[in-house]
Amino acid sequence: MKGKKTSTIVGFLAIISTLVFAACGEDSSVEVSSDQRDSGYDDELSSSSAKRTSVQTTFELGSCSYANENERLYVTDEDDYFTCSYSYADGFYTWKNSKKINSSSSYGQDCITVFANNGYEVVCVGDVTSSGSSPSSSSSVTHYTNVSDVWNGKMEKPVTDYIDGRNYMLIYTAEELAYFADQVTNKGETGLNAKLMQHIRLNPDNMVDENGNLLLSQSSLNEWTPIGGGTSSITYNGVFDGNGYVVSGIYVNKPAFERAGFIGTLGGTSASDSGHVLFLGIENSYVVGGDQVGGIVGRMNRAEVQQVFNRKSYVKGAEYVGGIVGYKNSGWLYYAYNSGMVVSSGNRASGIVGYNDNASTSVIVSYNVGFLIAPNKGRTAGVSTSTNSSKDCFYIDQSDRDIESNGAEQKSEYFMQGSDFVSTLNGLSYKNIWQLDNGNVNDGFPVFTWERIILK
Repeated sequence: MKGKKTSTIVGFLAIISTLVFAACGEDSSVEVSSDQRDSGYDDELSSSSAKRTSVQTTFELGSCSYANENERLYVTDEDDYFTCSYSYADGFYTWKNSKKINSSSSYGQDCITVFANNGYEVVCVGDVTSSGSSPSSSSSVTHYTNVSDVWNGKMEKPVTDYIDGRNYMLIYTAEELAYFADQVTNKGETGLNAKLMQHIRLNPDNMVDENGNLLLSQSSLNEWTPIGGGTSSITYNGVFDGNGYVVSGIYVNKPAFERAGFIGTLGGTSASDSGHVLFLGIENSYVVGGDQVGGIVGRMNRAEVQQVFNRKSYVKGAEYVGGIVGYKNSGWLYYAYNSGMVVSSGNRASGIVGYNDNASTSVIVSYNVGFLIAPNKGRTAGVSTSTNSSKDCFYIDQSDRDIESNGAEQKSEYFMQGSDFVSTLNGLSYKNIWQLDNGNVNDGFPVFTWERIILK
């Protein structure tokens, strides 16, 4: 709206506010309340996220507090936006004026760029008159919200914050995620905590198809080194809180790695150095390693993985391959689902855990609908290849192949896409954390209530 008179902007600002409110009503940032998050460490690991702020009048910024920290808001008829930030010098939260907005006229209408919750929307209004009368028509052009740009291969140090008794690196970009991983893997900071603040894209969305075929040349892809390096020498022992967001486009192509995944090894040999991964999803990813390969974790020791998913990704290894975890030595894995393809070229492929070495710590209330492939008969399992290693778990009927149950129940596609299955999962879970896939992001199979849907 640059170059227009202020009176012109004020004349249709009410219409823009209405459109912004409507967009906020469709906000994908589902708040994760304390009664939705279940964990053996509920109080210790609980998380909060910024809420959108409503604008009541033209020049009213509204409150700026911890509840809406890092939120961006277009408020006035000036070409800039404000960010709710904590001032370490002054010791309180305040709205800070940020860089200029690049106004757009390429849409053939009068447009204004509205920033909110680290995303943006270009709102366009037609037939605006200087008298301030209502426009005769309106439309909007919506772009990705809450999604980082594709990783440029570089690193950038994230900001940190003290939340619920822990210091967290707040991850807004792929470059910041890469910095965090480098600190763990190469700088020995294995106890660092991270919290995602928006969806992270490491590679383009069309990197891999549903059959595991790469659609882009390998030379054009950003290769991800598993957090911890993918060997037994480094273990990640911190808290990685996905905060309801997704890491997509993970490209790991390390056939020699013995522990491959988004994270190589999670947790050490004692309770004091255990790791935690929670409220995290991976999507549209390609993870190939040697032994102990998982979509999220290659190997877990005395660790906790809960409320996670692997969606529409390709995971392959030689032995001990799982949609979520490759090899589970001990620890707790509960409330997970996999809809990605899992392939073992040698032995043991499972939807959730490739192999559970300690059946006393079972895989709990999880399900698999992903396609499973392993050459050895009896070594392909719906949830885990270990005998009696799952509890209250389910897998989809794949009648053309021999799938081991090992304590899990086989169900039809029809049942697993219905409300009865959601009720079953919620009845078995400590809290109601499952819901129908109303957004059709998981081919109609249940999703978590806390998942933040990517708006386009």
